[in-house]
Amino acid sequence: MWTDLIDSRSSKLLERSMDASNLRQQLLNQNLANVNTPHYKRLDIDFKSLLDNVTKDELEMVKTHPKHIVNTVAEIGPVRINRETRTESRFDTNNVDPEYEMAQVAENSLYFQSVSERWKGKMTSLKMVIEGR
Repeated sequence: MWTDLIDSRSSKLLERSMDASNLRQQLLNQNLANVNTPHYKRLDIDFKSLLDNVTKDELEMVKTHPKHIVNTVAEIGPVRINRETRTESRFDTNNVDPEYEMAQVAENSLYFQSVSERWKGKMTSLKMVIEGR
């Protein structure tokens, strides 16, 4: 029964959000590492649409009675990595803009931090329930 608290829809969404944010951080770091590589095209994931597909118009339902309808968990599908080919800012066709990448790193870091704080809050609540506070 208590495992339902850990395996809830929101917990899975938070976990997958942190996983996707971690992947995005790796891609952004890779872009920055290849800023001087000729013909390199930046990589990224469409993180917002990935989460929008999961969270659109859905509220989490709590099952308090055996006859209640169970809310199925909308899964985040496989993450699709996009290679940006539309922009070129240099003669060697490399399209990595270090300033833009650093701004994306900062945005992604803030997102990861907010999601991990929410996860910490859920775990603190669970700890209080277990300890009987």
